[in-house]
Amino acid sequence: MELAVEALQQQKAQVEADIQTIQAELKGTGFGVSESKEPQARRRSPAERKAQAERMREYWAAKRAQAKPRAAAAKKALSLKMKEIWKKRKAAAAAKKAKSKS
Repeated sequence: MELAVEALQQQKAQVEADIQTIQAELKGTGFGVSESKEPQARRRSPAERKAQAERMREYWAAKRAQAKPRAAAAKKALSLKMKEIWKKRKAAAAAKKAKSKS
């Protein structure tokens, strides 16, 4: 029985040590926990900003170049469709005018 009591006391001591370690970590101070500040945002140099701006200009130029052929084709298709519509309307108006003269 004495051995069992001694083993339980050792377990109790280990559990209490674990609890203290966890509480210390939650508070931000304790064993193995360094008190570090929040990471600060890294400031970019003017050369880095200029290089990124150039990359973005190239990116958007490529995007615009890719979009132009599709836009041009859509515009052409719409133009042809509208020409057909106006041609039909003009023919209908001419037919109506010819019918009213008769």
